Amino acid sequence: MRQKTLLVIGAGSEQVPVIMQAKKMGLYVVASDINPNAEGFKFANAYFIASTYNPTQTVKEAIFFNRKHRRINGVMTVASDVPLTVAKVAAALHLPGNSMETATIAQNKLLMKETFRKYGVAIPWFAKIKNIRDFKKIVQGRGTSLVLKPVDSRGARGVLLIGDNMDLDWAYQESKVNSPTGRVMVEEFLRGQQISTESFLYDGFSITPGIADRNYELLDKYAPYMLENGGELPSTLSSQDQISIKKTAEMAASIIGIVRNSAKGDMVFTKEGPKVIEIAARLSGGYFSTHEIPLNTGVNLVEAVIKTSLGKKPDLNSLIPKFRNVLVQRYFFLRPGTIRAIDGIGEVKKLPFVKLFKIYVKPGDVIKPIKNHTERAGVFTVMGKNRTEAYKRVEKVQQMVKFLMSK
Repeated sequence: MRQKTLLVIGAGSEQVPVIMQAKKMGLYVVASDINPNAEGFKFANAYFIASTYNPTQTVKEAIFFNRKHRRINGVMTVASDVPLTVAKVAAALHLPGNSMETATIAQNKLLMKETFRKYGVAIPWFAKIKNIRDFKKIVQGRGTSLVLKPVDSRGARGVLLIGDNMDLDWAYQESKVNSPTGRVMVEEFLRGQQISTESFLYDGFSITPGIADRNYELLDKYAPYMLENGGELPSTLSSQDQISIKKTAEMAASIIGIVRNSAKGDMVFTKEGPKVIEIAARLSGGYFSTHEIPLNTGVNLVEAVIKTSLGKKPDLNSLIPKFRNVLVQRYFFLRPGTIRAIDGIGEVKKLPFVKLFKIYVKPGDVIKPIKNHTERAGVFTVMGKNRTEAYKRVEKVQQMVKFLMSK
């Protein structure tokens, strides 16, 4: 029987675990990325150059590879918000995957909110922004507890918390310039526990093995930019509230048409109950799906999505959490300047409780003021018997790793 071939859209560091998992499952893995030096290319069996954000280019290269090299049997991504690219490749090669309609909704935050509102999903108030006058009128009428964001961007680019005495002209342009299509929207800033979820749906079956408390302790420091600093598992929400969050996330994923796939949810548990910010039609980034969920629960969502991408039904019982280990993830945020040296990396990697450690920068790199998630300097995840122990271990790592900077 011929070895099946899986196409992984994107070949950055966060796609490497998926490539490795697929090869472990005996698959031939093809990766695509615009970066000829993408880390994932070192681990894939083959690759081709194409921008993940350019569906036409990726489809063209995928068709060529499919005809000239090997038949592609499945396509997927992780950590890359490119549902249309994945869906168009799947459609062109007649592969399983989300529909074009689902992918279109998932890639358009405004259309997603309109769909949720139509079907009664609990969401924050929102509005499309036509121009700067429209934006100012909304702020004048509703106040400044608002979030301005691009309709179709990613990585928190251009996502701004509108505060008092803010230069609204600047905010509008800052958000608009981060939209590939120049479109922005505004929504109510929801107060409550910010939650990340990871669900899996299959023909009416749904389960959410991943649920984490998101950490926004740096919200004031980097305002108006909304930067997340990792998260913690398991969530401190009560069992009843977690069930409510999970059901809401699964319902929202189903409403946008996810039938046999994963869905990553950005949620808030407010005083009125759970509300949906966004649902991504893919496996999550930030090593949530590839590292944190398996370490926290023993559930391998990556394997399930790979099988589904190939048209195979995964073992749904394997998606039931087996345990609840305590994990805390944090990022490195650097002040502006030039990195002279980074000390402590070797020592940290030897610590048995450090389950993930990645540094994205190197000596000589010039660090600019941080505006979005792509500009964080690194990430690490620790495990502990409880949160108190895990927090102490976070502090230990932060003290050991020294970024020596010069102006």
